[in-house]
Amino acid sequence: MSELFIECKYIISGSECNNIIKNGAIIVEDNQIIAIGKKETVQKLVVGHDKLERMNHIAVPSYVNAHTHLPETLLRGICDNEKLDVWLNKFIWPFEMRMSSDDAYFGALLGCLELIEAGVAGFIDQYFYTESIEKAVNEAGIRALLCPSVFDNTPESGSLDKTWKYVRNLVSSKASNRKDLVNYGIGPHAPYTVPQDYLLEIKDLASKYSIPIHIHLNETEKEVEEAKANLGDTPIEYIHKIGLTGEKILGAHCVHTTDREREIMRETNLTVLHNPQSNLKMTSGIAPVYQYLDLGINVAVGTDGNASNNDLGMVEELTTTAMLQKYLANDPKVADNAEVLKLGTLYGMKAMGLESKGISEKSLADITLLSLEKSRWWPQNNPLSNVIYSSSSSDVTDLIVNGRVVYLNREHQFLDKEKIIEKCSSIANKILTEMGK
Repeated sequence: MSELFIECKYIISGSECNNIIKNGAIIVEDNQIIAIGKKETVQKLVVGHDKLERMNHIAVPSYVNAHTHLPETLLRGICDNEKLDVWLNKFIWPFEMRMSSDDAYFGALLGCLELIEAGVAGFIDQYFYTESIEKAVNEAGIRALLCPSVFDNTPESGSLDKTWKYVRNLVSSKASNRKDLVNYGIGPHAPYTVPQDYLLEIKDLASKYSIPIHIHLNETEKEVEEAKANLGDTPIEYIHKIGLTGEKILGAHCVHTTDREREIMRETNLTVLHNPQSNLKMTSGIAPVYQYLDLGINVAVGTDGNASNNDLGMVEELTTTAMLQKYLANDPKVADNAEVLKLGTLYGMKAMGLESKGISEKSLADITLLSLEKSRWWPQNNPLSNVIYSSSSSDVTDLIVNGRVVYLNREHQFLDKEKIIEKCSSIANKILTEMGK
C-alpha cells in the first residue's frame, strides 16, 4: 500500500507529541503524511486510497530503538546473573566467536520480527557481520543505521587490524551510496578496546563521509576508573582530547559522567543512547537523562542487545525511562509524557540522521498503531499517559514504515516468522552445545 487512509480512535500528533486528535484520520501517499485531522474532514480528501479502519486504536509516531546488537537475539537468556566483565568474557564473546555470517543473518531476521511486532520502524546497530544484518533489514522493510564494529578478535575478520581494514572498505563503499531505509555509520566498540591510532583513522573516515561514530562510553564505574588509569582521562574526556568529538558521536550508555564530561557533551555533537533496562539488569547504574536534557544534550532511548535486556520492545523501555528519571531526580515533574515519547521516537530519528515531525503533514510516514482492546487502556482520561504507562508492545497491531505497511493486523507482510524462529532455535542450540552449556 502506497496510498493509505487510516482511521483511529486517537492520534498522538505534532512535532511535540502532545496534540491528541480524537476520532481522527491520516492520509499517507508514497512515504509522506499528506493530511491529518478529524475523520470527517480528512475523509473528504480520499480518492481510491487503501483503507485501514482502526477505530479502536491509537496512532503514535513509530518507535526507534537507538542502540542494538541485532543478531544477539540468538544469545537471549544465556547469562542473566553476572557483572559486565564476566558476562562478556565468559558467555557473550565465546558464543559470538562461534557465529557464522549465516547465523548472524537469521539472528538479525529474528530481531526484525521482534522489532516490527513491537512497533519499531528503525534501529541503530553496532555489530559485526553487518552485511548479513543489512540483508535481513532489506527483506523486513524497516529502517537501520548500521555501524560495523571495530574490535579485536571478531569471528568475521579476526584481528583488530584485519577488522579495521574490512570495515574501512565496507563503510567507504556503503557511505557513498546512501539509501532511504538503510545507511551506515562506523562502530568502534569502546575506548578501552580500540587503541588511539585506530580511533584517529576512524575519525578521519567519519569526517570524509559525514557519518556518525557509534561507541560505548562510560557504561560502568569500573570502566571509568580503568580509563583514568590506562588512558589518563575518563572515556568522554579522552575521546574529546584526541578529537573524536569533532564528529557526530552516538554514545551508548553514558551512565557515569562528570561535570566536565557533561560540558563536553553539551558543546559537541554527542547524542546519548540511553539503555535503562540493560543498565539495570547488568547493575551498571542509572544514567541522569533528566540532567542531560536540562543541559540541552541530545538523548535517544534504546534497548541494547537481547543478550542483556532481553527484548527489543521500546514501549516498556520508555516506561522504565520515565520512572527511573523521576526517581533519580526525586521530582515527579521530570520526564513528562510527551518528552518521554519523543525520546523513543523523534529523537531516535534525529540520531539516525533523519528529520521527523511525528504524525504531522509533510513528515515521513512511520506510524505505529496500538490496539485499545485491553482493559488496562480504559478509561481514556489521558491517552498519552496510557501510551507511556499502560501500554505494552503486545498492543501493536500495525506498522507503517516509509509509507509501506510491513505489519498488518498482527501479520508480517514480508517475513516468514515460523521458519525464522525454527532456524534460530537450531543455531542457538548448536552453539551452546559446542560451548558445553
